[in-house]
Amino acid sequence: MKANGMVNVHKIVFVVVNAETEIDDKWDRWEKIPPFGAMLDSYSSIGIERYNRETVALLSESFGRWADEIRRGRCGSGPILTEPGGCGDIDFYLIQVRFDALDDDAERSALKRLPTSFALKPEEVDHLKNAAHRIIKQSREFQRLLGDLQ
Repeated sequence: MKANGMVNVHKIVFVVVNAETEIDDKWDRWEKIPPFGAMLDSYSSIGIERYNRETVALLSESFGRWADEIRRGRCGSGPILTEPGGCGDIDFYLIQVRFDALDDDAERSALKRLPTSFALKPEEVDHLKNAAHRIIKQSREFQRLLGDLQ
C-alpha cells in the first residue's frame, strides 16, 4: 500500500457485479433431446456460476489475511491499534450485485434473461441501473460500510 501511495486508506470496497444469465429450463418439459447448442449453453452457465461462487468466496476469505498483512506493515513491532485512525484500522467490504437479491420473482427472471451484450435497449439499461441501485442500497455489507463511515 505504501508503494501505491495508499498509506491513509482505511476502507477497501470491492463491488462485484454478477451478470449471470438464467438457465433456460424449457427443455425439461420436452421429450426430445435438446440440441447441442442448448446443452452447451447450459453446461457453460453451470460452470460459470460455480466459478463465480468460488471466486467470490476466495476473495472474501482473503480479507483477513490481507488485513493482518497491512496491520503488521503499518504497526511494525508495536501494538496493533484498530480504533479509527490507528495503525491497524483497515476494513474490507464485499458488496455483491446479484439479481438473486431481488424479491420480485418476475423482475429477477426478466433481468436474468437479458442478453449479456452491449446492444441493450435504453429501457433495459435503465431497468438494470435501477435494479442495481436497489440491490446495493439493500445490501447488508453496503449498510455496514455506511455505518462505519459515520
